[in-house]
Amino acid sequence: MGLSRNRTRALLIVAAIAAGTAVAAIAAGTAAAATPAEATWTTAPMCGDWQVEAVAQGLEQLENLETDDNGGFYLSGESKIYHVDAEGQVRTVLDGIAAPGGLQLDGSRLSFLTRQDGKLWQLDTTTDQLSAPADFAGNGLLRLPDGDLLTTWVGTEGGPSKGVSRYQHDSRTDVPNWAAVPRSEGLALSPDHRAVYTDDLFTGQIIRVPVDTPDAWAVVATVPSPVPGLDDLTVSRDGMLYVAAHLEGAIYRVDPETGKSCVVASGLSGGWTGPSSVRIGRDGDGWALYVTGFDGTLRRLVPPAGVELAPVR
Repeated sequence: MGLSRNRTRALLIVAAIAAGTAVAAIAAGTAAAATPAEATWTTAPMCGDWQVEAVAQGLEQLENLETDDNGGFYLSGESKIYHVDAEGQVRTVLDGIAAPGGLQLDGSRLSFLTRQDGKLWQLDTTTDQLSAPADFAGNGLLRLPDGDLLTTWVGTEGGPSKGVSRYQHDSRTDVPNWAAVPRSEGLALSPDHRAVYTDDLFTGQIIRVPVDTPDAWAVVATVPSPVPGLDDLTVSRDGMLYVAAHLEGAIYRVDPETGKSCVVASGLSGGWTGPSSVRIGRDGDGWALYVTGFDGTLRRLVPPAGVELAPVR
């Protein structure tokens, strides 16, 4: 059932974006004729010579990932939660899960969403024990410094878009449309913790949402591609955004202060098998980007010398 649901979602995304950007694609000329896996749609320059490496392959379609602070990751598949350690060894932590989505780790507590039944779960990673779920329908997931959680629901998996919703952990209540951002997908916290960044699946826009005044959200950049199909994103300590362009099969770096962008990596698989999430994680003594894809692969993107890359704390 998870397999069917994820493929349905992917097809809906492809169809919706293709319909909504047909004029732009025609204007771009070559974009209309190319398949997603081959397309070079963007006008953005390359960000330098990043190296792409496969960490784990042959997994379910991967939706999201979260670092474990020990060089490993938790991954959400179509019906599984995986753990990949620093050596690349894969372990299935949970199976038979109803389409797991966003993941957030706080100490030994892993929070995750199940998109099929609209639930929020807490997993004790030391015992692999699950707590009783709470109602919190969504896809993307972000923990705020005060312990509350944010989620997104773009509407491609059934029902209308719900913007960004907030789960108040003290009262265990859901605040729908905390920020009424249309077609919101990914979520990432700014280095100063005063804002949240999200992206628009259909338009390629990057949006900044002030935490104290969520109604005052604003577009800060647009990825220069007719049909990027933006999914998840993350922020580095220097304020740069790294964004997964699912349909295009690329990762972008975006400066939210200037709106300028460049391509970190392209050709990572495209269409419905493209990149779904991106995080900053340990790579030896340094840092790298790690990317999940619907092709069942976890990839490491190693930056060239001189790139400042470290996660927001």
